[in-house]
Amino acid sequence: MKDFVLDAPNENRYTYFVAHYGKDFHKQTAVLNVKHDFSDSIQTLHILIRHRINEVLGADTPSCYHILALAAPEAIPV
Repeated sequence: MKDFVLDAPNENRYTYFVAHYGKDFHKQTAVLNVKHDFSDSIQTLHILIRHRINEVLGADTPSCYHILALAAPEAIPV
């Protein structure tokens, strides 16, 4: 059985997540993604996610996030 995630080229990885913010983090963004190399460390991935959230919500907005799909080899169509 072929593993479509592990067999995809390293440069084609997308991690999808939802950012939660607002009072008690009850508001959420749409599904966001970051493109990264599969060999990136988990720390690098979290930094990329935080930068993406800052682009969308602003750096001063307290937020947390939930990863929905880690390192999918293809972008999910919107």
